[in-house]
Order: sequence, then C-alpha cells, then structure tokens
Amino acid sequence: MSRSSLTERLVDLRRAYTGENLTQAVPAVKALLHDLPDDRRERVVDALNGRGDARGLFLPDAPDDDQRALESVLFVAGLDAAGHLQLRPPASMLRPAHAFRAVEPLPHPRVHLAEHALGPLLYELLPRHDDGGVAGVAGLRVTHHPRSVELRLIGSDAAVRLAGVDDRAWEEGLRYVRTLMKGRNLTGAFVDGPLTAAERDQLAGTPRPTGLGGLLLRRYNLFTRAPWLRAMAQVDRWWVEWPRSLGVVPVADRLLHPVFGLPGAVELPAATGGLALSTGWYDLHLREVEGPDPDHEAALAALDWPEGVTGWWEPPHPVA
Repeated sequence: MSRSSLTERLVDLRRAYTGENLTQAVPAVKALLHDLPDDRRERVVDALNGRGDARGLFLPDAPDDDQRALESVLFVAGLDAAGHLQLRPPASMLRPAHAFRAVEPLPHPRVHLAEHALGPLLYELLPRHDDGGVAGVAGLRVTHHPRSVELRLIGSDAAVRLAGVDDRAWEEGLRYVRTLMKGRNLTGAFVDGPLTAAERDQLAGTPRPTGLGGLLLRRYNLFTRAPWLRAMAQVDRWWVEWPRSLGVVPVADRLLHPVFGLPGAVELPAATGGLALSTGWYDLHLREVEGPDPDHEAALAALDWPEGVTGWWEPPHPVA
C-alpha cells in the first residue's frame, strides 16, 4: 500500500472516531507514520487488512492514571451536560444532544464543544461547596485563557483543553451557570486554590471514575448519530447505553477495530443483554434501550419550564 493511500485510509478512519477535521487529523497521522519503522508500518497495513493488531498507535490512550481519571470525569460531565441541551428551547428528546463535537487525542487532549454546550458543561464541572459537600468535580481547577479553557486536576499533570472558548463564549457559559444556580437557590461558592478539606473528604468516599471513560471520550464521534448517550461508572467498570439507533454490534465492532479500537479489548458474554468488552483490567457494557416517543415531542417543545429547570430560563415578558 502506498504511503499516500495508507495516510488517506488512516485519516478517514481516525476522523470517524474522533470527529476531527482534515486540518487536525492529516498532520497527526502523517507525523505518526513518519516516525514508524518499516516493520511497524507493515504491521499497521496487516491490521487494516484483518491480519493483525495495531491498536493504540494512531488513537492512543491517556499516558497515565491521572490523565485517564480526568478524561473519565470529563466524559461523564459531558453526558450530564447533554441532558441540559435536550431542554434548550424548543425542548426535544429526539434532537441529538451531545456536548462534544470533536476530540484531538493528544497526551493532553484538545476538546471541541458543540454549540451551546459550554454553559451546561461548566455547571457539571465547576467544583462548589454545597450543603457541606462538593458539587461538580472535586479537585478540578478550571482556567480561562484567551482562546481556550484549561481543565486540571490538583496534584497531577493531568490536563485537557476546551478549544475555541473566547471571552464572549466564556461569559455566556458563566451566565448559564449563574442563571441555573439562582433558579435552584444554590449559593455555594466556587472552589479555587489548593484542595479543600471538603474536596478531600469527597474524594476519599467517592473515588473518581477511571478505566475506559477516557478511551470513549477520545472516540466520542462514534456515538453522535444517537439522540443521546448515558453512562454509569463504578470506578473502572462502565455501562453505556443509547436509544435504539446505532446498533450494539456495529458499535462494538468499531470499538474492537484492529487499528482504532480499544487497545487490548475483547468481546465477552453479557449477562444482562447487550454486549460486554474487556481489556482484562477494565470492563465496558454496551446496550440499546427504547427511544423517546416521537408523539410526545410537540407537547415537550411547548412546555413553559419553570425557573431552575434550565439555565436558558428567562423571566416572563410583561404583556403590554
């Protein structure tokens, strides 16, 4: 296989997993191919032709456990933020609701958000004191830079960049957070600086999820044709579901792809329906559930949501 045709094939495949555009994916793939010795390049070609395994080369995992944990909590927060997006007027359970548009799978990933997703994501991420505990992500610190938002975990080198967040987008995102907090009568102060005692207690009682969450974040584009995605994690075991649309088998097949699939993963029998994948260390359960009833969409869109349900709430306009 010529170098140019191999590059094109790898770029197309990678983009199907990450959602990157050509400007992002082509230089990354070319750089990786350039550094590959001939024997490993042949290994990639064999894997593409179904005769080997080259997972992890062109869509790598996080470099360490701290980075894996940060990407996992971001993955969960993004799925929770999608619930907010469903309620953006006019509310819909059928309109695709996803916080992530694309993920550049760097050692510290660069994440591109969907339109309107920043506010809901900040609401789920920003740590704040709440009734003696901590809401949001304990130990996370969020910094706005001129064109991006940096997410870091205290006490580690783990980091993620949310790309394309200028001053206007940042203020709009914070406005969403403030509106929703006001509507829910939440007055707790946001946490900044060193790790607080409340955060330390929360982390001791509720460890951060890890395992395959970050690998799914790096492959999020596989799920964007579903109306929504839900996940539950018990430390390093994951259950992921979506409404009937994509098919469990096609998704599992992509997650087992010999080049862009989850490194080391194999299929296992699932006791509760769906499919299960395991790396030997981490487990992932996939299933489809009944989707929303299209007949309810018109009524849902017409609902006048009370204050506190969504950060897009606006006070009633006086009638002239």
